[in-house]
Amino acid sequence: MLLTHMTERLVQCDTFERAIWHMLDDVISLLGAEYGNVQLLIGQELVIAAQRGLPSDFLKSFRRVTKDDGSACGRALLLGKSIVIPDVEKDMEFAIYRNIAKRTHFRAVQSTPLITPDGQRLGILSTHFANPHQPSKIEMETLQAYGIAASQHAFELLRDEPLELMAKRMNEILYDSLAIPD
Repeated sequence: MLLTHMTERLVQCDTFERAIWHMLDDVISLLGAEYGNVQLLIGQELVIAAQRGLPSDFLKSFRRVTKDDGSACGRALLLGKSIVIPDVEKDMEFAIYRNIAKRTHFRAVQSTPLITPDGQRLGILSTHFANPHQPSKIEMETLQAYGIAASQHAFELLRDEPLELMAKRMNEILYDSLAIPD
């Protein structure tokens, strides 16, 4: 029922940008997270296109991410599946990001790929938690099903505009609005 409600609300979004922000807000609420972001693909890199509650230090550190990064979003991009780090203090691959996690005040993160049913990759949706946290099995199943439906709808809203151009524009608008330099 929750998945149906979330999807019905999402399909009412009439622009790509609204759909991305709507996805982010829904998933933050679904998982009870404090923060979150959506990264879109530009080539083989992820760029932040939407965020809630994340400070400029975080946004500078994760402005561009590749599949080779040890971050949750980098691993999700590499593996094509959700990555959950229940406690960033205990995850060895995340060690290089611990200082930014401390400054941002998050201890757990999940990153889920946004992929359509036919395999088109949109990006990654991540949520961050102030305390160690492991989303439940039903929460992750709901998130993954929602991610597929949301990705499909978002691609339909792109119409003829390439994802890379939209991702670049949303990233520039976000960073300009927050006065975060390159």
